[in-house]
Amino acid sequence: MKKLIAIALFTGFAAPAFAGSFAEPVVEPQIHTPAPVPTSVNWTGFYAGATLGFGRATWDTLGGGTDNTTGGGAALHGGYNMDMGNWVAGGELSIAPGFDQTIGNREISWAAGARLRAGPKFGAEGRNWGFGTVGLTHVRHDAVGGGDRQNNNGWVAGVGVSHLMQNNVILTGELLHGRSRGTAGVNGTGVALGASFRF
Repeated sequence: MKKLIAIALFTGFAAPAFAGSFAEPVVEPQIHTPAPVPTSVNWTGFYAGATLGFGRATWDTLGGGTDNTTGGGAALHGGYNMDMGNWVAGGELSIAPGFDQTIGNREISWAAGARLRAGPKFGAEGRNWGFGTVGLTHVRHDAVGGGDRQNNNGWVAGVGVSHLMQNNVILTGELLHGRSRGTAGVNGTGVALGASFRF
């Protein structure tokens, strides 16, 4: 009798253990975490800053030939950019003192420009912007020594790249070419480096 009780107790407790060892393993459902979506900075907003440039200008001489000079200058600029996803477009106004630079027999008083810029974003977080630009220019100049004030209109076109830093500072480099017609046809090609703050 005692042997039957011992066998019953043994089989009663042992059976579930043996049964459990042959049960199908419980598979935990796998949770898939979606890959993070890369974030892209937004270039939309107003900005203002300053530009330094260096270039070469050629012009028609009275004798029917051409002459040239090289020099540098500075300008103030301001504009607005609109972010359209993978592309950015905007407009910019600039004004520059002439620093009495002489082109031919003329002294530059001041110059102004209005340009459109557009192109794709690229790089990490879309912080780089490559663009093409085209616009109009206006130059006021005087005869060397004073008097005979005149104004000339022209156009400018070029390419450039900007980088938007995390503190909302924009650094820009451009290669530009412009032409102006008037008393003397002036062609200019140069590079410009600018820094702006985005509001």
